[in-house]
Amino acid sequence: MALLDIKNLTIYYETEDGVVKAVNGIDLQLEKGESLGLVGETGAGKTTTALGILGLIPNPPGKVKGGEIWFDGQDLLKTPEKEMRAIRGGKISMVFQDPMTALNPVHKVVDQIAEMVLLHNEGISKADAQVRALQMLEMVGIPADRANEYPHQFSGGMKQRVIIAIALACNPEMIIADEPTTALDVTIQAQVLDMIRGLRERLGTSLLMITHDLGVVAEICDKVAVIYGGEIMEYGTLEHIYNETAHPYTKGLFGSLPRLDLDVDRLTPIQGLTPDPTNLPAGCPFGPRCPQHTEACDVKPPYNEISPGHFVRCMLFNDQAINTAGKESEE
Repeated sequence: MALLDIKNLTIYYETEDGVVKAVNGIDLQLEKGESLGLVGETGAGKTTTALGILGLIPNPPGKVKGGEIWFDGQDLLKTPEKEMRAIRGGKISMVFQDPMTALNPVHKVVDQIAEMVLLHNEGISKADAQVRALQMLEMVGIPADRANEYPHQFSGGMKQRVIIAIALACNPEMIIADEPTTALDVTIQAQVLDMIRGLRERLGTSLLMITHDLGVVAEICDKVAVIYGGEIMEYGTLEHIYNETAHPYTKGLFGSLPRLDLDVDRLTPIQGLTPDPTNLPAGCPFGPRCPQHTEACDVKPPYNEISPGHFVRCMLFNDQAINTAGKESEE
């Protein structure tokens, strides 16, 4: 059984201006000790999926309209809020996008880590929690003599290290990292990614990495799910996605990246704009931007397994599907 198994998850935001169809029947699996990259443009549904896992969809306006989220054999969508509070931080931790705003500016960093330890370890003393907090700071490369400083005394990269220390403080089974390097410069990004990879391997923690950066995914992930318009377009191992790229959208993402081995004057962007989630196109959400669009694409494409472990939601591969019994998420 997978550690995380998401089945046909659907999440909408019901507003006065219309229904925002943020996540539309996605399926995802994450094994113990594995890292999965969830890749897509802004507005594709990445963060909403993460918030859905943690039970943090704001209601109103957000609503989980259907599906299941199984974590370690437990359906999180049917778990009482009191129990979810113990799971958040204790079993599943989240590293948020902006390190500048994720820390409390009026508390010392050591106290913020110790607070997480106290919340999720019944009976532990404050002194032991402080010791654990100091150990976590050392683990992420921050000297213990800086433990009593405040967030404003740290650089962006060091703040992100503190956030990662908080996320790991209770030895969670899974970490959700929501674009953890977006606000950092390139050299600091590399340091933070190296640290995340090293800590994950050392602690055996599963990782869901949410990003729009295919370079980050190549560095840190075992498997990749490409999301667009709230649907998984392509899913597979790094080898599948990077060397056997199938979906036109995934090809478009790679085509828009600069390459050192090609001498070109301009990059090749994907034409058009991401769809309005209140008015998604019929059939394939990528259809209006797809260079290989046909009339057949105006019908909902099936989610087919085109080779073992490699799934694609595209009419172009409908005839190449192998046996996918139990894998299709929609009729």
